[in-house]
Amino acid sequence: MASRPVQIFHIWKQDFYRDALIMMVAVTLSNFFNYLYQLLMGRMLSPQEYGELFSLLSLFYIFSVFSTTINTSITKFTAVYWAREEYGKIKSIIIKGTKVLGLFGVLLFGLIALISPMFSSFLQIEDNTLLLVLFASLPLSMVLPIYQGALRGMQRFSALGLSTSSWAFLKVLFGVSLVALGYGVFGGLLGIFLAHVGAFFLTLMFLKDLFQYRETGDLEIRDILSYSGLAFLAVLAYTTMWNIDVILVKHYLSPLEAGQYSAISALGKIVLFAPGAIGMVIFPKAAEKHEKGEEHFQVLLRGMGLTLLISGGIVLAYALFPEFIIKIIYGAKYLNVAPYLWRYGLAMMFFSLASVMINYSLSIDKTDIFLYLLGLLTTEIVMLSIGSKNISTIIDMLIGVSASIPIVLFISIWRQNNAQDINTDARLQ
Repeated sequence: MASRPVQIFHIWKQDFYRDALIMMVAVTLSNFFNYLYQLLMGRMLSPQEYGELFSLLSLFYIFSVFSTTINTSITKFTAVYWAREEYGKIKSIIIKGTKVLGLFGVLLFGLIALISPMFSSFLQIEDNTLLLVLFASLPLSMVLPIYQGALRGMQRFSALGLSTSSWAFLKVLFGVSLVALGYGVFGGLLGIFLAHVGAFFLTLMFLKDLFQYRETGDLEIRDILSYSGLAFLAVLAYTTMWNIDVILVKHYLSPLEAGQYSAISALGKIVLFAPGAIGMVIFPKAAEKHEKGEEHFQVLLRGMGLTLLISGGIVLAYALFPEFIIKIIYGAKYLNVAPYLWRYGLAMMFFSLASVMINYSLSIDKTDIFLYLLGLLTTEIVMLSIGSKNISTIIDMLIGVSASIPIVLFISIWRQNNAQDINTDARLQ
């Protein structure tokens, strides 16, 4: 038995588990502040106002696919240049990316401002100003992922953890304060903009050492754009899949039912976000091994195992104590949706497994997964649009679609790895 502590110590000395632990702590803090924000908004606003706020945030999450794609692309190429010790290229990516994507964010905000009445009408929101305040964060949400992606690609997980958790903390600080001052949904959304400002300057400080290197201009721009385009489609499809249900519910169900569903979704997404650190660690580590020609499939298996352990544990808690959890977090006014909690959590568990596989696939240049994801997204939208319009049926359909994603992706990854092994054996012979 004396060797057991030594074995455990040896496991946690490994880079993967150590970095995963760092990011799990950071993501746990981020999730805590994010759900503290949701909790306080749910208690301070009426169910109708909360449904309004949550539907707007779900819409913003879909638009934030740009941010996720930027982070993914910057991480991919930073990891490659970091493995080659080409720090000048990393600096070049940061400087050029800030100029181009900052301008893109401003133009995108202008476009959304023009068509915002259409969004407001679809979501049955009377005050169009709410959309403008929320999407004022777009320019910074385009630039911040550049810096966070660079930290992630260079595997500076401590700094990355502080960056991500600071944004969530500032969102609570500013958002809740403004709502308490009487600004309602407007204040909750303005807090998100102010959080972006604070996190941006903090993250910039973590990369100041890079600016001592000479900027290298010979970047593979064509490769970056090609990769980013396909990664964008994959991330867009995946992000839309775990947000579209809230938007369609806001459109099809009553304001009261939409508010109740939002409460289920907010709690259920804990299952999705809790193991989010795993994908953040998997990506640069698999990309580095892929660049060096080393075996990397074990990185995926470790990530899936940790994800299943974390997500599955939360789903089990939801199944055993649904009423207690809802009453503690939201109060008695949401108790009638307690039976749906574990089922929604199950759907999010499948989405969390899919996230690990998507990060792994994109890290090794397997960008064709966007085809599978777009096909499954189309299936989900059709099912939710033509199916029965009640909370129970919507969650059942969500479970069916979400369970299909990791199955399809794992089969695709497995087939590709087998094909590579066969090609390698043939070359050796």
